[in-house]
Amino acid sequence: MRERPPDPLRERAGVSADELADLLSLVGASDVTELDVTLGSTRLSLRRSPAQASLPVPAGEAREPRSLAIASPLVGIFRPSVASGDALEAGQSIGAIEALGMPTSVDAPQSGSVEDLLVQDGSPVEYGQPLLILRRGDAP
Repeated sequence: MRERPPDPLRERAGVSADELADLLSLVGASDVTELDVTLGSTRLSLRRSPAQASLPVPAGEAREPRSLAIASPLVGIFRPSVASGDALEAGQSIGAIEALGMPTSVDAPQSGSVEDLLVQDGSPVEYGQPLLILRRGDAP
């Protein structure tokens, strides 16, 4: 029986090419924009712009998730203007983030309803931190 040749990616990064391809495929079929994974002593960081995450997927390949996390665009104090169960239109404000005394509005990227408000009024938030979960209005 022949021995398999060594996998240089596994030797250097701790994951095989197949494992990495599977992970990239899962992330590619979702609206995830940033993911950090630790496997033993290996740490993988995957990032893509929100614009890439919202690109349409060809029909029949994958279904859009029913829910979408709306993330903070900056560091500051979150002041929500919505509550769980509220219906939202695309572009409607979900609240504001105060940074250096200046409020910055955070808008819903599409219509839907607030499934879960993850950050309470007056709480500090970091860049990229999920603020709420939006249940898509047009999801099947």
